[in-house]
Amino acid sequence: MARRARLQLGFTLLVGGLGWGVLAAWSVVAPATPPAPVTFLAFLAVLLATRLMAFRIVPDSVLSLDTGVHVAAAAALGPLPAGQLVALALTLDAAIRLLRERRGVAGEGVGYVLYFGGVTGALVAATAAAVGPPAATASELEVTVRVLAMAGALLLVHNAVQGVRLALGGRALPAYLRGQALPGMVAELALLPLAAVVVVLYHADRMLGFGLLAGTYVLVNLVFNRLSRASAALRARVRELEILDTTARGLAASLELPQLVATIARETLRAIPAAEAMALVHRGAERETDRFVADCHDRERQVFTRLRIGRTEGATGRVVAAQAPLLIDDLAHSDVDLGPAGTGGVRSWLGVPVFLHGACEGVLAVQSRQAGVFTAQDQRLLESLALQVAAALENAHLYEMAMVDGLTGLFVRRYFDARIEEEIERSRRFGTPFAVVMIDIDDFKRLNDTHGHLAGDRVLREVASVVRTQMRGVDTAARYGGEELALILPRTELVSALTQAERVRAAVAELRVAAGEDGPVLAVTASFGIAAYPESGAHTAEELVRRADRALYRAKRTGKDRVELFWSDDSGRTASGASAPPATTTPVPAVPPVPAVPSVPVPVPAVAVPGDGRAGAAGVTMPG
Repeated sequence: MARRARLQLGFTLLVGGLGWGVLAAWSVVAPATPPAPVTFLAFLAVLLATRLMAFRIVPDSVLSLDTGVHVAAAAALGPLPAGQLVALALTLDAAIRLLRERRGVAGEGVGYVLYFGGVTGALVAATAAAVGPPAATASELEVTVRVLAMAGALLLVHNAVQGVRLALGGRALPAYLRGQALPGMVAELALLPLAAVVVVLYHADRMLGFGLLAGTYVLVNLVFNRLSRASAALRARVRELEILDTTARGLAASLELPQLVATIARETLRAIPAAEAMALVHRGAERETDRFVADCHDRERQVFTRLRIGRTEGATGRVVAAQAPLLIDDLAHSDVDLGPAGTGGVRSWLGVPVFLHGACEGVLAVQSRQAGVFTAQDQRLLESLALQVAAALENAHLYEMAMVDGLTGLFVRRYFDARIEEEIERSRRFGTPFAVVMIDIDDFKRLNDTHGHLAGDRVLREVASVVRTQMRGVDTAARYGGEELALILPRTELVSALTQAERVRAAVAELRVAAGEDGPVLAVTASFGIAAYPESGAHTAEELVRRADRALYRAKRTGKDRVELFWSDDSGRTASGASAPPATTTPVPAVPPVPAVPSVPVPVPAVAVPGDGRAGAAGVTMPG
């Protein structure tokens, strides 16, 4: 337990025990005549009714306009009986609230119940004794003055004690005064004139007038309760609309899928604070029918993870099958098939379907390691977010289809041109270097002429797959034209680009591709040319690509299957680079046929950081 929490708990137990001790000692030293049972029960019923109408003015504090009942009881019954009455009523109220909201009384809960009843009861008795209850023959003015004096003293002392308690727990006193103490005292003071009237008209033998006024007091509390709830609901609705507006703006600016997923994760977790992780489950640009892509984000570790799950797996499968939201308070005690991975520590899970053109295209889900944290309001807000996500997801998929080459799964030339312009602007603004790598498959025309265009397509697809697997998440790979590929390597100097290009060249040189079902296995090589910005001296994107092309042509002229660099003083001489013995695309009959490795027709998302998330009971369960 943290030091502040220990201090607060110690203060709570100390002051609460002291309050009960004062009441007990008082009843022994100066016992008072107990009121009639009917009178005691009448005041107890009114006090419990006002407590029932309590409402929240801040998330962690409940306000009940019961100070008027406290002082009325003190004026009518006497200080000690009123203190005992208040202590009993507030102890019952605190215990019931604790059992209902926290599901148990232990640790700080015991201190809370002890403090709430004992301190308030002792303060009511002490302030009433200090001010002095009005005599039976007192004038209406004297009764009113004494009631206001008792109420003012009680409010000041009680809020001071509560302020000290909250300050020990880390609450800032100015925030407590502005958000809780002052608004609460103003609301309490509004009902004190009515409490004074209750005392003026109170008579132990004529309870009808007391009952009517007490009923009015309770009804005023009910009005305050309803207004508070309406105000809270209005604030919550305004917050939802603000969140939806912010989300809509963010999604409208996100066309690329990685950026879109990051926006959805940020806005979803902001909208639902209880969520520790979220998952966007969708069909992906491939539009698979039996499997989903799950883009997950862990709030605590700030990690994105991409998984592939079955369409019918776990809780996501249930949402898709029923096409309806699913709220699970505790996965461990649900009838969801957990599978071999289990819950992964996840307790609460909430998922809503993502509809597109009337069909369920995926699921938007949040989860937590705490049980029962999601509410109906969270579900409604998540459904509203899912409506916006559906349209944004379709736009992202269409964008990928327009910007991704269907054969290689790499970006098209148009996207490459836009990205290189962005990198030049970023480099000029922040002074960060970047490099462009041009790649050309050696002897590709001969391969097409000898083995056919289908074999050429297979080779091009496999080379693109190798390039993609060797890239970092921030790199961009594109099909520049024909058999020529191009890479953009952000924040990479010329020498670092050489190292990365050499790694790709070596991986391509190890590639073996079957020309057909009965055809030979082909060895493939590629040549590379690199130019860096601003090291190359280029001022525009066109000049930078032209310099990388010059280095590529030199690699072709000097033996192929090699990497060449463009220097700022390049005059045609061979620059230092990685080289290998000349090689061509020729049959290698000694190597058995190697089946083509399936490629994914979308680039690796820049935000897909490897993590330890796994598909568990919920289909997209993140680590617990």
